[in-house]
Amino acid sequence: MAFTYPICLKLAQKKCVVVGAGSVALRKVKTLLAQEALVTVVSPELNQELAKEKDKFVWEQAYYREEFLADAFLVIAATDNRAVNHEIAVYCDKYNILVNVIDSPAESSFIVNSYFTKGDLLVAVSTDGASPALSRKIRKDLEAQIADEYADILAIIAEARAEALIKITNESKRREFLQSLAKIDYEAIIKDKSTAIFRDRVKKCLLSYLE
Repeated sequence: MAFTYPICLKLAQKKCVVVGAGSVALRKVKTLLAQEALVTVVSPELNQELAKEKDKFVWEQAYYREEFLADAFLVIAATDNRAVNHEIAVYCDKYNILVNVIDSPAESSFIVNSYFTKGDLLVAVSTDGASPALSRKIRKDLEAQIADEYADILAIIAEARAEALIKITNESKRREFLQSLAKIDYEAIIKDKSTAIFRDRVKKCLLSYLE
């Protein structure tokens, strides 16, 4: 079944369990920690890199047991044992827990897209699990094309949008203002390195809709 519904999840303070402690598990743990998730790692041993991070997560020093998944919001089955990964998938399906099985997209309820961020801008690429390597290549190509300045531009837009939602009471005018922000030539702003001028321009535009 194709993964056709891309979403972004809030994982802060959510219990996320990674079963396994190899190189894939290490990447998953680091990503989850970056999202401020409450991470539990289930494995009798940790590799050297994970051991360096063990003060940042709960370590269940044991082989997988169902009890370790109790109350989990999200689970990643990252062991090198197909039978164990399958068992985890079955349990998560039964109890409606989001699960990513690293060796079986078919048993997963989600996959993790290849993505990058620049400020609040997030760009994700997926090949539906067909070729993670191609996803990474396309992601790297896009990351090189999208300027870092978009982070500053987006911050300015977000600030203006929040102000507009409060101050422009006329719904049609508010919609017109927000749509006008999307029509700006951002490439020119980036080329001229004129984000400060852009901020002033947005402020003046907002004021014109308040008159």
